[in-house]
Amino acid sequence: MKNRLYDHGFGNVWNDLHIHENQGYYSSVADFHEHDFYEINIILSGDVKILLSDRSEECSGSCIVLTAPETPHFVAIRKPTLYSRLYLLFSKEFVENYIPEWDSLAAVFGKNGNIIKTSPGKTDICKMIINRIKAENDILRKRFLVLYLLSYLLEFSKDIGTNTSFTTVPPYIIDALEYIDKNFGKKITAETMSKELHIGRTTLMTAFKKHTGSTLLDYITHRRISEAIKLLRAGYSEQECAYLCSFSDVGSLIRAFKSKIGITPKQYLIKHKNED
Repeated sequence: MKNRLYDHGFGNVWNDLHIHENQGYYSSVADFHEHDFYEINIILSGDVKILLSDRSEECSGSCIVLTAPETPHFVAIRKPTLYSRLYLLFSKEFVENYIPEWDSLAAVFGKNGNIIKTSPGKTDICKMIINRIKAENDILRKRFLVLYLLSYLLEFSKDIGTNTSFTTVPPYIIDALEYIDKNFGKKITAETMSKELHIGRTTLMTAFKKHTGSTLLDYITHRRISEAIKLLRAGYSEQECAYLCSFSDVGSLIRAFKSKIGITPKQYLIKHKNED
């Protein structure tokens, strides 16, 4: 999904490493996406559905999602529960050339991403290391701590063994996500999608809900909101965002924001003005 490749630094001003903690009742990135940096996403609480390109998995409570650059992934909140996470993002350049064993260490990210269900105790250790990285001012020590965290994750993921609780994602679900990504600025219906993908309408809608944790309509709306946020931050007006993201009018855009995010577009910009 190259067209969903976020540049590293998306949403924040940073170069090689970024740490952030947030919580709420919706995901800040509510669509299937990829980016050009490594991500360690520690989910501290929440009932979520995690989608990778080859599997989907449900998680309640502590789990860790690891993705390498250009690895499609999506975390959706399954129920109206408080979603709390701590994530560490870092560029390839930050670590890859600093130890000869990098390829072995990077195996923790998996071929298509990795999901580690863990105990609160081990999650607390990961959180402690990440907070230590955040507090550290020396770039060399920051780098060593990131490598140490990856080594720790690799070791205890081996102890857990092979995870068999995931569900294999059929290829047409990934095709559906890519279709939405390419056509969110147009009118999309389940009928047109099912014909385009050569799959039954009911089969598509049922499987989409199963693997993404979201209805087809909700996902399309979230994808449009995600794009509208990028456009608003880039200086586009609400009217332009509504048109480019296929909302019927500005009122429809505002209602979608209030329904899915809880605030209006203008309120969102004010709340997140320091993140650009």
